[in-house]
Amino acid sequence: MRKVAVNRSSATEFLRSARVKISTAEAGQQQGQTEARSGTINVCNPPVNLMFPLLTKTFPANSDELASLLNDSIGRVFSAARSPVSVTAKAYPQLKKIHITLDGAELRQNPPKPPAPKGKGKPAFVVDELGINAAGLSLGPASADLRLTAHGVHLHQAKDAAGEIILLLQRAADGQIEISAAKDQIERGIAALAKHEAGKHGVAIEDVKLSVQPRGTRSVDAEVQLKARKLFFSTVIRIAAKLDLDDELNASLTGLHCAGEGAIGSLACGFLKPHLEKLDGQTFPLMALPLGEIRLRDVRLTAADKLTVTAEFGA
Repeated sequence: MRKVAVNRSSATEFLRSARVKISTAEAGQQQGQTEARSGTINVCNPPVNLMFPLLTKTFPANSDELASLLNDSIGRVFSAARSPVSVTAKAYPQLKKIHITLDGAELRQNPPKPPAPKGKGKPAFVVDELGINAAGLSLGPASADLRLTAHGVHLHQAKDAAGEIILLLQRAADGQIEISAAKDQIERGIAALAKHEAGKHGVAIEDVKLSVQPRGTRSVDAEVQLKARKLFFSTVIRIAAKLDLDDELNASLTGLHCAGEGAIGSLACGFLKPHLEKLDGQTFPLMALPLGEIRLRDVRLTAADKLTVTAEFGA
């Protein structure tokens, strides 16, 4: 077989143009946000938000007004059906049911950040049953499924910095949360991110494959394999990481490592290493807190055709 000589300076120049720029959220309160539709992911807006801003300073007079306020609030975050929230009254402010349906809804491009409650809250509603269902919830380039059910729910009201009411899930007799995403959806999201950034440098991402291996009840080892090509040069890059969940559904990325095939792959990982080091150890929430007196239990992370997070809570 004839050997083809590769000019090292040309290969180095190719890698400089091909490297992917990875932006990370700053720690603490300076949390960055990126645009989902441009092929980026905002890890600071949790998919599960159990705080409900009512966008008013006046407590709703009845269940119909409450439903209207919740519909307006959710509509600022998700594009969904006209009225995704239904409220069934019992003896107001005691409620029989609050049900939120977001099947096929889409996260808006620049959703507002969850507000920060100020001061102590006070009782607002007692709800026999609270349910949130969101199948095929679009979160930018990928989608996920969300299901939450709870009984004997106590919602408290607090105020944000503008003095507007926020409803908080204070406690519940019992409840379950499930968040899942199919592996092909996660691959689609990664591919969109990679293609968006690499395309700026004339690099084509031809294939993305994700493999996950369970490690205990709330941890997985993951590897992303990307095949990149520019002109006559191509390489395969593998990025490995460990994903761990804590008791409050915070996910942590550790052990990030890059390995590339051949000289070009090795040089590529050299360029990527400082960016991966910034990501290593980052933690991002899957659920907006605070949760009042609620404590999660039996938190589990399973990996098969889907990556699924489950947890229970309640008295």
